[in-house]
Amino acid sequence: MQYLTLQGMVTNFSKSEAIVYAKCNEVLKLPVTVNGETFYTGSEMKVLGVNFDYKLKWTCHINKIIQKSKRLNSGLKFIRNKLKKSQFLKVLTAQYYSTCFYGASVWLNGQNSYLDLRKINAMHYRSLRIAAKDYKRVQSRATLDSLGRTRPSIWAKYLTSSLIIKCFTRKMPEYLSSALDCQKYVERRKPLRPKFFSKADHRIGRQSIVNRADEYINDLDFDWDNSPSNDFLRVHLKKFYNMTSNN
Repeated sequence: MQYLTLQGMVTNFSKSEAIVYAKCNEVLKLPVTVNGETFYTGSEMKVLGVNFDYKLKWTCHINKIIQKSKRLNSGLKFIRNKLKKSQFLKVLTAQYYSTCFYGASVWLNGQNSYLDLRKINAMHYRSLRIAAKDYKRVQSRATLDSLGRTRPSIWAKYLTSSLIIKCFTRKMPEYLSSALDCQKYVERRKPLRPKFFSKADHRIGRQSIVNRADEYINDLDFDWDNSPSNDFLRVHLKKFYNMTSNN
């Protein structure tokens, strides 16, 4: 609050929230007092369009975007009847996926529960069935995959890998690149392909972008540690994750 005031910004205390991330099973409702006014930490809060809960399980965020996707389905069906399949897929990517998978590199990762991943995949395939006009659910998921839209978990891995590599090679933001550099090691036979280790002891710490580098970067089969361009990364990461050029 002091920082924002010094920057000349007006803060609204009545809209302020706080949350404590913890391993415990119960929500920690701790008092926060500023200028004589007090509020309590809660179980979840929304930050820049992403809903965080105190355990970083992301179930609250996933449930909300699934509700949003269901509201969009009727509109998608109407639009599908007016467009060719190729045109509709472009609309789907630009309007539907950009909304439903906003911030996926944060909330869609290896720490999601099996049930949450099933919900996300079901949401993904509902939209593809509209594209294929498969309202009776006759076509298999393998057939729907041929439409050229990658499954959500693979898309999140692509985004996260690209983010970590850009952060490490371009040294921005500095505090993240420094943390990555501290957790780097190099194998003697592959000097141009750094690997990383995780310092996380608990699941919450495991979700840090730094502690996820070993999961996403260590198995890459191309030399990326040479300030690669955006085109280089895009081509090689899509090839590694078997993504089509339409994604």
